[in-house]
Amino acid sequence: MKVDPILRDLWTIKDGLAEECGHDLRRLFERLKALQEPHGDRLINRAKDRCVRGDHPQGRQDDISSR
Repeated sequence: MKVDPILRDLWTIKDGLAEECGHDLRRLFERLKALQEPHGDRLINRAKDRCVRGDHPQGRQDDISSR
């Protein structure tokens, strides 16, 4: 089976990032959070969207007062 060149490039990047962080997911997460910090005004927080739409595991957050 022929490997898609785009996927191959993504895997190479992923493997490089993992190696730079010693294959430590916590360290990788902290690094990515630090990199996104300067761009916070351009990022979308989907967790807020889910709570408003009612996908929150506790139910709709705006319905709590009516329970």
